[in-house]
Amino acid sequence: MSLSSSCTRDECIRFVVDFLEVSVHQILWTRNLYPKEIFRQTQMFNVLVYKSIHPEVNSYVNNTLNTIKTLLSSDFVEKLVMVIKDNGKPIERFVFSFHCYYKTTPSGKVILNVTEVRQQARAIWLTMMQRFGSEIQGNRGDCTFAFEIHTMNVTYDKILERESKTEDFQWIVADKIMNPNSVVPIRKLDSHPFCIDVYTEDYRDDDS
Repeated sequence: MSLSSSCTRDECIRFVVDFLEVSVHQILWTRNLYPKEIFRQTQMFNVLVYKSIHPEVNSYVNNTLNTIKTLLSSDFVEKLVMVIKDNGKPIERFVFSFHCYYKTTPSGKVILNVTEVRQQARAIWLTMMQRFGSEIQGNRGDCTFAFEIHTMNVTYDKILERESKTEDFQWIVADKIMNPNSVVPIRKLDSHPFCIDVYTEDYRDDDS
């Protein structure tokens, strides 16, 4: 694609899903939730990134992203949250917060600055690897992760109507979310038509 391209709404959403997929795998890599042997290096947007090759892990990630793709097409999503838990207790949440969607022109197209979007995505992934990969995490083999999809208040009935399209994602009422000990911004993907805040919430005790 050129510097700026005229894209359909679905093509824009595909960019978002690709960005989320790579981001999730970078988090899994940097947080040492699985042995390094299950990851392989690959390229996305001309930068080296890590991707899991474990079938069960990838199935869960892909099912979540397929659900996100369906909900984004209807403007239903507020946040995607990746929660890292230790013995079932949340210790860290990686948040992707969506602030705008893809308003099309009368032709049904969106003007997308592809180069800028790719540059910002690369900067986010590099920040993740540099900041979190440099921290001493130790062995997190006992930790697990789960996804939360936060939707608009008015969408539950509509989700039920489309349940066949999101059947691979288990819908439950979210637990009350406690206030984090700290919130650390990573970066923002902010180039029309995207505006996605990326940040972490830390719930670990001071002595952990």
